[in-house]
Amino acid sequence: MALNPFREALGQAGRGAFENESPFQARAESALSHYQAVREDVERQVRHGDLTMKAAREQAGSAVAQLRDTLRSEAETFSPSSRLFLDRLVEVGNARKRLRENLSTEGLQRETNRLLRQSLIEQQLQNRTGEFEGRTFERSLTGGASSPTLESLLAFHELTANAGDEAAQEWARRQLEGMRGRVVEPADQRRIDLACDRPDRVNPRLVGTYVEAMKDKPVEELETFVTQAIDNRDANACMAAFLLAREAPDGTRTRWARMVLNGLGQFPDAALNTLRNLEAETRNAETEAAKAHAEFAIARAEAEARLAGLVPPTEAELGRQAKLQAKPAANLGESIGLALDRRGLNTAELAAMTFPEIE
Repeated sequence: MALNPFREALGQAGRGAFENESPFQARAESALSHYQAVREDVERQVRHGDLTMKAAREQAGSAVAQLRDTLRSEAETFSPSSRLFLDRLVEVGNARKRLRENLSTEGLQRETNRLLRQSLIEQQLQNRTGEFEGRTFERSLTGGASSPTLESLLAFHELTANAGDEAAQEWARRQLEGMRGRVVEPADQRRIDLACDRPDRVNPRLVGTYVEAMKDKPVEELETFVTQAIDNRDANACMAAFLLAREAPDGTRTRWARMVLNGLGQFPDAALNTLRNLEAETRNAETEAAKAHAEFAIARAEAEARLAGLVPPTEAELGRQAKLQAKPAANLGESIGLALDRRGLNTAELAAMTFPEIE
């Protein structure tokens, strides 16, 4: 058991808040400042003999309870972005699911054709592997086993893409994806990512590249990017557009951000499903970070509510305070040291005074 449980709780809450940055920190600090003002007023009343220590601790405890309830309630639903993004994703996802469950005859035929096409490509990959290897594998100068190189695979991918050979193009993509972990140069990794880009699949690295490239662009360029992403149904570009809109400082007030929300229905399934999971995980992480800052503020308030070090005045001290308070207040600008029959202004009297404005 810890020798000082209050210090231990405060330390744990502080570490949790330090490890989880969140905009909720400003809200927690504001609520804590309000509580501290109440606590300071309670301490002042104790020093003036207006409150007993028992009553002071009750008032401080009541203020802490209010702070605790308020911060925990707000942290439960906190997110720096509008809930409109998650609601819209859920709405579009559910609508697409209902549509998929009630496909028309034409829709079923298109889906069947897609699956047959995919099956045919897989068969060709098995039957034509020798052909593909013969066109890309090169024997090393040291006389070892032949293997493909980055340049040979990239050249083969470009050639098959221009020729419309989907099976060969898919084989080249898979070989490049397997090679990516052995490539060191960022420029070469970028070339592999671009070659392996599939409009119907999500590549987190490409999404990050799009976000970094577009986050500081003018509004006109963002609108063009969003329009092209939706028109091309590019999963990576669509995801990047959504993430940019979610983090936009103006929220959904800008036209390009509304274009993203209105165009969610045209996003590819891969982008939509990934975004829905990502949004749920992100909001959960934001809530946990907010809770960490809320608990830190609560722990600080609870530690301060003990009023440690506050000692109520004795009867003699109260008598001296009353005697001093009975004296008339010194005039503005009058030296108190030369007027022993007067006293200085207290806090309330200073707050009530008005001073002429200096022109």
